[in-house]
Amino acid sequence: MLRDQEYLKKFDELQKLTVEATNVLSREISPGQSEKSIADRYYALLEDRGFKEYWYPVLVYSGEATGKPISRRIHLPSEDIRVKESDIIFIDCTPMMGTIWTNWCDTVIVGENVFFESIIKDVKEIVEKTALFSEKEAKTVNDLYDYCIYLTKEKRMEVLDPYKDVGHSIFQVPEHQTVDKTPMEHRLLLNRQFGDRPLSGIISIEPQLGRINPANGKMYGAKIQKVLIL
Repeated sequence: MLRDQEYLKKFDELQKLTVEATNVLSREISPGQSEKSIADRYYALLEDRGFKEYWYPVLVYSGEATGKPISRRIHLPSEDIRVKESDIIFIDCTPMMGTIWTNWCDTVIVGENVFFESIIKDVKEIVEKTALFSEKEAKTVNDLYDYCIYLTKEKRMEVLDPYKDVGHSIFQVPEHQTVDKTPMEHRLLLNRQFGDRPLSGIISIEPQLGRINPANGKMYGAKIQKVLIL
């Protein structure tokens, strides 16, 4: 395992590559593509940057699926689900190299959709404000969580994550140790279960938040991310 400063330096290098690949993919998504084809392209972009392993599999889901509490443990990109015009799509990855895994996600709209644009705008605002509060005032997970939930309710949105968390820690693992081999006690989720834990290390704020579309009564969501070193 790398020492703290070595780890943080290497993490920063690899995280930049992960964000870069995600940004490229975000610009390429178009109507008619399947979730599976988008995921395959994601893997290719990450492999071009040296990644060959993943802590979690790549996640892509679109449309109504964005409003469901879906996890990479139970949902993999589908060949049958295709992106539509004016659709909303999550993309999310955790590539791994050696003892380091990185993480980045984005939510994009294909075409134009005022309702989806409002969701993304509000989630970005919640994440940015929570990150600023975490850097300047929050001491514990509960501090961060309570503030994020307050902002979420203020925007009349709901937390959709299956664990009801608004993010997690990022940390070193032994080589080749994927999420299914990582004990839960080694992790830190930004939820009530870990509420008394101090905020330290690498923290990813990335709530999956949703709102019902009054036009059809269906829930849709967005997921935006901010990574902090505390």
